[in-house]
Amino acid sequence: MNILIDQDIAHISRVMRLSSYGELGDPHLSTHYWRQRLNALLDYDHLTQAQLRAVDGLLLELDELTDDSPY
Repeated sequence: MNILIDQDIAHISRVMRLSSYGELGDPHLSTHYWRQRLNALLDYDHLTQAQLRAVDGLLLELDELTDDSPY
């Protein structure tokens, strides 16, 4: 298990939600940016099942934001 990957997932989870809902002010980072960050994590060869589930869950959240977003 790679602690840095866990920390990156936790960071993305916190900041992605804040920026996606506009709580960090304008401009906020796009869903495209977050999707790139999460896909980069998927490029690692040795993700645990828990890490894969966490990244998949965040990608699903982005899908929901994209579907509901007025932008």
